[in-house]
Amino acid sequence: MTMKPNQSGFTLVEIAIVLLIVTILLGYTVALFPRQQELKQYRALEQRMDQVIEAIIGFAQVNGRLPCPAQPDAAGIEDIDGTDGCNTYAGFVPVNTLGLDGRFNEDSLLTDPWGNPYRYYVTDVDFNSDTKSDFTAPDQMRTVGLVDSDGDGYIDLDGRYLICRAASADDICDGNPPVFGNADGAGHYAGAPFVLLSMGKNWNEAPAGDELENSGALTVTGTASGNVYRLKDVASGETNFVRRPGGLADDFDDVVRWVSPGMLFARMIAADQLP
Repeated sequence: MTMKPNQSGFTLVEIAIVLLIVTILLGYTVALFPRQQELKQYRALEQRMDQVIEAIIGFAQVNGRLPCPAQPDAAGIEDIDGTDGCNTYAGFVPVNTLGLDGRFNEDSLLTDPWGNPYRYYVTDVDFNSDTKSDFTAPDQMRTVGLVDSDGDGYIDLDGRYLICRAASADDICDGNPPVFGNADGAGHYAGAPFVLLSMGKNWNEAPAGDELENSGALTVTGTASGNVYRLKDVASGETNFVRRPGGLADDFDDVVRWVSPGMLFARMIAADQLP
């Protein structure tokens, strides 16, 4: 008599349970993919902004001044008059002046992971009223120096830009403590010498609230593309930026980066450009 070996297998119930588990796991993976992709984009954004900031500081260490912003008709070259400072203090990263590589749009502007150009703002302060920008005119940082000549508790070589917690109606963050910087309301500032801004993944939507504060009231048009870009009107006193201390939110995804005057000065001193 021949004995048949024992045979075993999955029951229909077991197979159904396994398929259900696989379906649930796949569902979670699909649901999380956009968030994972977004986090990856923001990590790439932070790395790129670090590189740009280092390039800006490196330029200052070599040239004794900060680079001027580029405009969308200048092939990534800074817009400087060569004597008094920048022709405009609001614009875009001067990639060709800095020797940066990356992803560019039709107007030769360096773009963030969502295809929108980074904005770059440099301060227009002129402490000694000689019509030469303290931070961007040749030799002016050394001329103004790290002193407090008028005894007001502020060094003469101060940045302008304040980083506020929310949109404000004045140039001192509505009197609230800023995220970075200080201003006494009498024209004395201790703010950021320059600001680098990404308008985030929702850049193509109409800005409002805190994001409107960052985008500004000016518009410039790219010669090659016809694209219209918003910029802050620095000459008219649009010198505040918003960075929410709590980070990103559904209605606010701007990323604002800056360098403190002290950090910039330390790097300049190390390069024998200051004091």
